[in-house]
Parts: sequence; C-alpha cells; structure tokens
Amino acid sequence: MSSPLHVVTAGQGPRCVLVHGSAAEHVTWNIQLAGALRDRFTLQAYDRRGTGRSPGDPDASVEAHADDLLALIGDDRVLAVGSSFGAVCVLAAARRAPARFLGVVLCEPPLAPSDDAPAVPEAFLGRFDELVATEGGEAAAAFFLRTVLTDAIYDRIPRAFQARSQALWRQIRGDSRALGAYRVDYAGLRAVEVPALLLGGARSAPYYRPTLEALAAALPRARLALLAGAGHMMHAEAPRAFADHLLAFAAEVGCPPAPARAESGVP
Repeated sequence: MSSPLHVVTAGQGPRCVLVHGSAAEHVTWNIQLAGALRDRFTLQAYDRRGTGRSPGDPDASVEAHADDLLALIGDDRVLAVGSSFGAVCVLAAARRAPARFLGVVLCEPPLAPSDDAPAVPEAFLGRFDELVATEGGEAAAAFFLRTVLTDAIYDRIPRAFQARSQALWRQIRGDSRALGAYRVDYAGLRAVEVPALLLGGARSAPYYRPTLEALAAALPRARLALLAGAGHMMHAEAPRAFADHLLAFAAEVGCPPAPARAESGVP
C-alpha cells in the first residue's frame, strides 16, 4: 500500500477509498471521515497528485490518476467512492483491475453520455483559458464552479470555501483537459463486472443525468439512485442520505463486517 500521495485514514473495518473531484482536496470528505461511516469502514481519503499535500503535476491524464488509485489500493479488495472527476478515476481503475474492487460508487462523473460527444466542450476550455489570461485563475475557477454546481448552489457556499476552491484552478484546468482527452468506450464497459452504485443529486445540473443513465445501461451490475435535496456535492449536501446509500450498497455487495468493538467498563 506504498504511495507518495497524502492519505488520511479514519475508522475500522473493510477499506473504503474516497476520491475527490475537481476544485477539491481530501477535506471534501471531512463529514464522512468524522461521522458514523467510520464505525463500518476504514475510510481513506487522499489528495490526488499535484493537489494539497500530494506531489506531482496536476496536469495528468485520467489513466495516470487511475494508476495512482491502484497503487494506493495495493493488493486489497476495496470499496471505492468517487465524486465528479474522482468518479471518472474510479471507473477507469475498476475497468483496468476489476478484481481489486468489491464495488464502486460513482457520484455524477462528468463524462459524455456517448462516445460521439465531447465530455468537455471546446468552448468551455477556451473560455476558461481566456479568463485565466485576462482575469486570473481564480476567476476561471469561479466560472467552472458556477457551471458544474449551478449559480444558486455556488452562491450559498461560504466565502472561505469559495476561495479555497478557486485557488485550485490549475487542478481544475488539468482535470478539464484530461476529461477532454478521455473516451469512455461504453461498449467496453459491458465487460466490467464490478458492482456499481451510480448516485445523482436531485438538484444537480440536468446534464449529469444522461451520463448516469448511459452508465447504468452499459455496466452490467449497476443501479442508479437519486439523492433528494442534494446537488453535485451530494456527500456534503446530504451526508446522512449519502451514508445510508453507501451502507446499503456495502451490504448488497457482501462487504465484510467491521470488527466488533471491544467492550469497555467494569465487568
């Protein structure tokens, strides 16, 4: 399980690896790391390469991020949960090494709904780079966040968190270019026998739903569920419902139980 990535671990039980999306670091999973899920799993959240305290160049391919995840997993079999771009990384790793996964949870991966459509419109990348050149990286990051989250949700984010996300504009640019170069190969997904839970937010931007439905049709052991009252950052917006879905999925795939806690107190 040797890896140069910065990893935070909490809890006990079978391993559940949490992979963050764009404009985020491992701290996006803080609610899960501190909550009830730690009684069921050994939770591991990490900073993807070139982000937070992990070394490397953030301008990396989807395949390179999948390699990082597989190196972190080692020879274990794990549950893996990916948010947004992190879900793309999890899917790429699962199709490459399916035996390493008990199951995968994919939260609105920003993929094209078909192999013929671009995942990232060229106009979006052009506008992002234009904003970097004319107004700075933080303005470009704000443009990205308003696009993926919707204006209404972005405007509700506390200013400190907005600033933290905007500072990750180089990561956002790298992820966007990686998505633009990646093709899903939906026909090939039919050979991926890993159980998959596809999660969407009922309040998310509408363009995530066609991709979730396309993945549900292609992956042979997938099911799709929507979280009421949640948007794209569903693990933070609806953490209780998110935990409930994860626990139910773990039971479905036969995830080993957590070790019994030692009794305390005077006999």
